[in-house]
Amino acid sequence: MSRALLLSVRPRFARGLLAGTKTAEVRRRFPEVPEGTTVIIYSSSPEKAILGTMRTRRLVRINTEEIWREYSHAIGIGRAELADYLDGATNSSVLELDNPNLWSRPVGLAELRRQLGVEPAQSFRYLNAKQLSRLQGLARRNADSAPMDLHASVPALR
Repeated sequence: MSRALLLSVRPRFARGLLAGTKTAEVRRRFPEVPEGTTVIIYSSSPEKAILGTMRTRRLVRINTEEIWREYSHAIGIGRAELADYLDGATNSSVLELDNPNLWSRPVGLAELRRQLGVEPAQSFRYLNAKQLSRLQGLARRNADSAPMDLHASVPALR
């Protein structure tokens, strides 16, 4: 694998993705993301942590008016909020995701910065294979360090 996608999402969407109830992410634009790419789920403020990974099924370029009809069941957002987000866009992208993997211990922003020198972008950024490997090592080390109640770090999964 040459690179992974570090995807920044609001905490409620991160929880939905990793719970498997949200299986698609809508963006005004996405670059090409090959099928099978590892997607690292970064939960933005106030959590500010990587919570787990998913895998891309496919990237669909779609007319914004078709998104609700085709993906309302999978995007975890209401029609009005979607319309506000996509206001002014004629075409958008939908990243279909599967294989949610909620990590037993999140990797916080401070650790991400200190250990990998990585700053999450507002929307997304790429990590190379070396950065992904180091991140997975951090996640394993965190998981081994102490038992944790998964619901404590991700309250909406209760």
